[in-house]
Amino acid sequence: MIRNEIRALSAGILLLLSWIPVQGQDAKARLFQDADKAYQEAKAVQAEFFSPTHFQTAAENYRKADEDFKAGRNMEDIQKKLKMATSYYLKAVETTKEAQTVFKDCVKARNDALLVESPKLRQAMWTEAESVLSQACKNLEEGDSNGAKSKSRKAERLYRQCELESIKANYLDGTRALLQEAEKKDAKKHAPMTLARARNLAADSDKLLVENRYDTDEVRQLAQDAQYEARHTLYLNETVASLTQSKTTFETILLDSEKPVRKIADAFDLNARFDQGMDGPVNAVLQEIRKQQQTIAGQDQELRDKTEQIAALKDQVSRMENQLGALKTKEADLAQAMDKVLEEQRLAREKYERVEKLFNPDEAEILRSGTQIILRLSSISFPVGRSTIEPKYFGLLAKVTEAFKEYPGSQISVEGHTDSYGSEEANMKLSSERAEAVREYLLASGGIDASRLTAVGYGESKPVASNDTEEGRRKNRRIDIVIIPQK
Repeated sequence: MIRNEIRALSAGILLLLSWIPVQGQDAKARLFQDADKAYQEAKAVQAEFFSPTHFQTAAENYRKADEDFKAGRNMEDIQKKLKMATSYYLKAVETTKEAQTVFKDCVKARNDALLVESPKLRQAMWTEAESVLSQACKNLEEGDSNGAKSKSRKAERLYRQCELESIKANYLDGTRALLQEAEKKDAKKHAPMTLARARNLAADSDKLLVENRYDTDEVRQLAQDAQYEARHTLYLNETVASLTQSKTTFETILLDSEKPVRKIADAFDLNARFDQGMDGPVNAVLQEIRKQQQTIAGQDQELRDKTEQIAALKDQVSRMENQLGALKTKEADLAQAMDKVLEEQRLAREKYERVEKLFNPDEAEILRSGTQIILRLSSISFPVGRSTIEPKYFGLLAKVTEAFKEYPGSQISVEGHTDSYGSEEANMKLSSERAEAVREYLLASGGIDASRLTAVGYGESKPVASNDTEEGRRKNRRIDIVIIPQK
């Protein structure tokens, strides 16, 4: 019996011992909860950065309270330390909110620098800016408002410079490394012109970034071109040096340069002859390419016509399925409707072909979108930043007015478009001005009712080609004349 009592007592003691730590953990959670909540609020607003002194004081009191609790020391002292920790964490939150208001411009500059990875790309400059802003925060904590604002302005300048240098790093560090490699390999001796072009493009990129770091389309393109020319320089330098050392004759060089053109000409079944130089074979290849493009464009239009016919047939079939009782009557209606559709398509195609014959392929691209006709005048260009129509385009616009005669009573929209260089606002304004200039000219020269003719600018919002190449940008800088025939 005594043994049973001993066993029961032992089990009770073990249960009590296992319960005490749990109760201790719960007690600590309740005791520390206000300080923990204040700590989370402080962390959420980055108070450790913007109010370092208050935050550190709070953290030190919290640490001591935690040590005292673990050591089982006086509960009243622990509570005092926790109240101090809570109070200073909350002070840090208030100081941080004040700092983010007083240092608003500096904080924005810091966030902008973070977005372009300044801590990684320009570490030393970033560390300096962080140090100055930290000093400004300490001044604010100490009540030195003037000192805080002065250091904040200095930190803002450093963050902005850091941001700019980081953007340059993203776009130009690779190019600069290639240019340094080219200089080490004495590329100036064998590829001076290409090296000079690469340097100029890099300098232009740098200059544009300084003038407007946030309009990066043109900067990106210049930087890409600069990097290409730097790689091109290295290739030319190595090739020319190799040719010089091997004492290759000019005849061999010229014959080797003919091989790629001959290979392309062979693909088109053209008999390339170089007795008059490169121009003849190159022009023959380009002419063949244009023919292929025209064939593809014609096939695309034929496909669109067939698609329209199929859609019309499906529509008619759908209607017929709902009226099976009057099938014979509907068959006649279907034939009549199809005849009408085909006749309308024939007339529309004839008009389209007559309009197409008005223009040379290098003057305008003629497109159809449903019943609308689009005269894409990619060949017309304007002086940079202006909307003046040069006299050499008067003949082209005269052909446009001739095209209008094929669609009497139609509504006509003159649409202006630009490439992506420059700001969106400037491009929208410029495209509207150019569209309006073309509209005014057509009204003055074509005898068109003003109510039929409108002008609208779309800026860079509707590209038809990539803005990453000069040819693509040329195509995007265009005037589209959209003819909307009467139904």
